[in-house]
Amino acid sequence: MTALQGSVGRGGQNLPADVRVVQQLLNRQNPPPSPLLGVDGIVGPKTIAAIESFQRRVVGMSLPDGRIDPSGRTWTHLIGANGSSGSVNIKAGGGNPTGGNTTSVKLNVTQLPTPKGAAKLTEADLERAAKELNCELACIKAVAEVEARGDGFFASGRPKILFEAHIFSKETKHKYDATHPDISSAKWNRALYKGGEKEYDRLQAAMALDRTAALKSASWGRFQIMGFNYQACGYSSVEAFVNAMYESEGKHLDAFVAFLKHSKLDKPLREKRWADFAKGYNGPGYAQNQYDVKMKAAYEKYAKAAKP
Repeated sequence: MTALQGSVGRGGQNLPADVRVVQQLLNRQNPPPSPLLGVDGIVGPKTIAAIESFQRRVVGMSLPDGRIDPSGRTWTHLIGANGSSGSVNIKAGGGNPTGGNTTSVKLNVTQLPTPKGAAKLTEADLERAAKELNCELACIKAVAEVEARGDGFFASGRPKILFEAHIFSKETKHKYDATHPDISSAKWNRALYKGGEKEYDRLQAAMALDRTAALKSASWGRFQIMGFNYQACGYSSVEAFVNAMYESEGKHLDAFVAFLKHSKLDKPLREKRWADFAKGYNGPGYAQNQYDVKMKAAYEKYAKAAKP
């Protein structure tokens, strides 16, 4: 259950309790508003300016609207940017952010974006990507087939994911290896995978411990790009990256192209050096899953089909 009952900011409902939640969360940002917002439950120019600044800097909005909706992108980012405790202490009353009585508001740190329709890739999309990467169309199709078995979304409309316990362990400095061995493991362990949409159960269990680390520890969408690669894909935060992964396979493709260019994997893909590509794309354990063998076979299938 979200902590906000209504929207906050420009044109919002601006219920005083909701406004105080937002003001205190904004004050906890790094860097915080200067000067700190008064946690008074009143939306004024400073609060709206702080919301807009957060939307530009963290959410990645070029035209911020200065408003936070209960299930919107800005709210999801604001929760994620405030760590994994799952609660925030709100000062009740008074304009001084350090004054007043303290109450605790529960935040849903396992909340994820709402599915948006799962729009599929077209042949034209794939051709555009192949042209941008200067590679054969069959190469793009081969990676798409192997990484997500041909599509990027589950029937529910949620993007396909695979949660990696060894990455979560690394991201959290092994803090949860002993207490949560099913989602935090010092070494990669195939037996920990649940497969399919059950991977979301693992992801959200990890999000309850550390939201940001958990989102970074899953691979997302049709091309199964790890969350920790969000910057290489052109996003300012892992929250912005995940929101894009919920939008369409077109967004998955854009992230894929940007990632290959950033990591210089476009060349081995173009030259069909599958082992080199798989090592860079899937990590040093690629051979255990035979990613290189599978991609080579998929490429040969699509290349053969393309011949007149």
